[in-house]
Amino acid sequence: KTPVLLLTAKNSVEDKVTGLDSGADAYLTKPFSLEELSARIRVLIRRSGVERVDNTIKVGPLTLDTDKKTAVRDGKEISLTAKEYSILEYLMHNKGIVLSREKIQHHIWNYDYEGGTNVVDVYVGYLRKKMDTGFSKKLIHTVWGTGWVLKEK
Repeated sequence: KTPVLLLTAKNSVEDKVTGLDSGADAYLTKPFSLEELSARIRVLIRRSGVERVDNTIKVGPLTLDTDKKTAVRDGKEISLTAKEYSILEYLMHNKGIVLSREKIQHHIWNYDYEGGTNVVDVYVGYLRKKMDTGFSKKLIHTVWGTGWVLKEK
């Protein structure tokens, strides 16, 4: 009953037919966007009859609702831009893991982006100001020379 989605670089019609005839419920070829992957997963879950789960991520006093695209800390909703939200979601999915500037840039802006080298620094600064200002415990920490990590100290 578990839905199967094939993610592959093989993109010929023959490959797709073989994959689907072999039992896959969906077939997605590289390169693909995370938005398309998420949408296909939602469709597969909806069609499989699996009950919907709560789509929230929680780190300490911070809760992210991935359906509503909202962030709440200690009961206070925090207004975020789309890029700030994407960075926060990435940090929360990787809580406790140090993420380099390059990892964040490649995940949020993708590999084709050729922006300035400090674009990630700027957005993390915006995010840190919104997430940590006014709260005694900081959640976004700099690991000097390496990157940033989201964690409770």
